[in-house]
Amino acid sequence: MKREPLYTSFFRKLLSNSKKSAAYELLRLIVLVLIGILLTQLVSFGQDLSQIGHTKPLTFTGGLQARSMVYNVSGIPNRQEKFNYVFDGNFTANVYGWSIPFSFTFSPENKDFRQPFNKFGLSPQYKWVTVHLGYRNLNFSPYTLAGHTILGAGVELNPGKLRTAFVYGKLNRATVIDTTTLSLVPYSFSRTGMALKLGYGTKDNYFDLSFLTAKDDTTSAPVEFIGDDAKVLAEANSVLGYQTRFSIIDKFFFESDGAVSLYTRDINSPLSLDSANSSFLENLKNTFNVNGSSSLLSALGASLGYKERYYGVKLSYKRVDPNFNTMGAYYFSNDLESYTINPNFSLPNGMLRGNISIGIQKDNIRNQKQATNKRFIGTANIAGQLTKEFGVDLLFSNFSNNQSPKTLSFADSLKIVQTTQVLSITPKYFIQGERFTHMIMVSANLSGMKDYNSYFDSETQTRNINTNQYMASYTINIPAINLSLFSNLNYTQLKRSDGEDTYQGVGFGGNYSFLENKAQFGLNSNIMQGKSAYTGKSLIINGSLNGRYRLSRMHSISLQLFVTNNNPGTAIIESNPQFTETRGELAYQFNF
Repeated sequence: MKREPLYTSFFRKLLSNSKKSAAYELLRLIVLVLIGILLTQLVSFGQDLSQIGHTKPLTFTGGLQARSMVYNVSGIPNRQEKFNYVFDGNFTANVYGWSIPFSFTFSPENKDFRQPFNKFGLSPQYKWVTVHLGYRNLNFSPYTLAGHTILGAGVELNPGKLRTAFVYGKLNRATVIDTTTLSLVPYSFSRTGMALKLGYGTKDNYFDLSFLTAKDDTTSAPVEFIGDDAKVLAEANSVLGYQTRFSIIDKFFFESDGAVSLYTRDINSPLSLDSANSSFLENLKNTFNVNGSSSLLSALGASLGYKERYYGVKLSYKRVDPNFNTMGAYYFSNDLESYTINPNFSLPNGMLRGNISIGIQKDNIRNQKQATNKRFIGTANIAGQLTKEFGVDLLFSNFSNNQSPKTLSFADSLKIVQTTQVLSITPKYFIQGERFTHMIMVSANLSGMKDYNSYFDSETQTRNINTNQYMASYTINIPAINLSLFSNLNYTQLKRSDGEDTYQGVGFGGNYSFLENKAQFGLNSNIMQGKSAYTGKSLIINGSLNGRYRLSRMHSISLQLFVTNNNPGTAIIESNPQFTETRGELAYQFNF
């Protein structure tokens, strides 16, 4: 049996996710920082030594923070700990030209409310080399690795126009205990993955290929979670994708991204692959995890655009197969096909600018459902600064659904024809004076969902919903004494066929700086009264108080207090109780 090198064993144990004490986690954090700095020192001496005498060997910038939180509630069970504390920080070390950003959060373990949140990571960078260690969020393409948190190590090499990257680590940790209730929940396997990218080009003209492969570790599950009766199945995924952007001719550009995803829902499935219907998958089964639960699906997007200085337009197409999925992204829509056009414009003097989007979207692109839902989608966002003092913003959107049957057995009463429209108007008036500045803003947001199904069937009750929201605010600033005060009024009306709900409220507060801006004080409060045909009257009061004092250029302390009082009035039930909740936080910040 081949013995693994000593350094491999060390790193494997260091990055393991086995349950350790808080002291061990903190020690592991310190060791990783020291390793990062040591590696940086070693590699930096292999660079341009002629510049060493002209730069500082080691500089640090960033900040550390220690926070203590208190919590109290009456009327409902506690929603968080009575007392807790958190240490977090972020800083950047610069070692002979290497830039090393680093961040961490450390809190004590508390099984009653949540898992310990101890995360750390760093990405040292020198010229075209970037190294990733610890918890990182990377983005290779929308359908391969798209911002998913990964615990591991990776490197990016971008010399000239070459664009390369590689990362390996855990995308998910195994868990089986709900830390809120201490009860068993559906098991989550430990998931390990690898992603790489190879491309060529610049920021505006490039072509990238990316690949992701990930797999659940069945050995991370207790015995009772493995077998035919398991509620959660171990999965595997391999995705090959591309992303590109380039200029065709002067002022024209083309953008596109796409991927093919091989997803196996159960890597232990006893079902064999039907080669007659999946000849391509049959050729892949010797290389990838392929069985009767596997599927090969695709996603594609493309845009053609034209851009001038004061106007432009873009035509876009997007198609994502039903059930298309990738382990490198948390969520995106599938089973859709859309066509959109996006014109935009702005006047040379900046007084008027707009962005418009119009398109058609539908689902059931493989005709696997009984009905197809077609939607007309359109938005228009117009902003105008008509004078130096007066401006107005307009927003309009329209979304129409039209679901049509695909089989004869589809009941007419299940047709869905709906239109949702939103109109928002926000005028603003600004007055600049010698001693005061005033800001007056009024906003009206009108939205409605019109259900046309009742026209097809007289027995179908209308489900029309209209929501009207109105708000007016006033802000005054007094620069001479560093004081600003604000107030607002708001009213919301929700209409439907079986009743009406209304909510009206008032808010006020202010901010004040004193002691030569070393101290800041802020107050914000809101009172909201509601009335409903179902729940009667209700009253919600929210208030917050915050203060900050700068002890010196590098040290400061802050205090925050939040109070919520919820009184459902005549609607006090188990799911809607009356309660008062208070939260407070005292923090110390050190910036360097």
